[in-house]
Amino acid sequence: MDIDLSNPLDLPVEFTKRLHRIENHCRRHEFSDELVECREVSALVRDINQYCNENRIIGVHYTRALPESILAQGLLVRNGEEIRREFLQQHGHRFSEKEITEIKKRWSRYFNRNQSSARDDRIFFNFTEIKRGGGGSENLLSLYGGEQVSMCFKLGEALSIRLGEIGKPLVIRCALYPNQIKTFIEHPWGKILVSSFHAVINPNACRIDQDGYQEVPVKPEDVIEVRVLTNRVTR
Repeated sequence: MDIDLSNPLDLPVEFTKRLHRIENHCRRHEFSDELVECREVSALVRDINQYCNENRIIGVHYTRALPESILAQGLLVRNGEEIRREFLQQHGHRFSEKEITEIKKRWSRYFNRNQSSARDDRIFFNFTEIKRGGGGSENLLSLYGGEQVSMCFKLGEALSIRLGEIGKPLVIRCALYPNQIKTFIEHPWGKILVSSFHAVINPNACRIDQDGYQEVPVKPEDVIEVRVLTNRVTR
């Protein structure tokens, strides 16, 4: 089963019944971070998390790319040097010699050992879409090539405008194995699902999402949706 962490009411009935029992807690708490620590809620968080670990979960990847490439190849694991070299091979003709020199200079300054080690050979995901349009996702959707190409450019500058002419802004939903994903909180899947239910009961709740990454590629057959965003205004 592929579990959408944004849709807690799609869980098996044994969990939806337990979720409805915490409705009063959901109404009392504004922050999901506080809700999931309640004694009556924390056991449910652990049990839902265990259920997710026995299945697959949906990860959300934001990028600006060519949809047909994602559908054909899935999401690849590559290091930054490889990504940037391929970018120039495929799209270098769009830039003048002077612009390419500036691009390479920016890359050289920005992608030092620390920056590269934090990004190389990793695919990053969110697990709901609550951060779309914020939290750095706007840059990912507006500038072609992902962080390994565009992290050192600002929206609105000339080179960024050129990067924004390549590809399309995509939300890519993938079926992932939880044991292959590294996250930064305990019981992440249970907390995100309970937080999603929190928002059902209390629409003003401050929710939990979580960044995570994996170091294995996503096969094309595990890409379950490639959605092109339309009617966006780039700042």
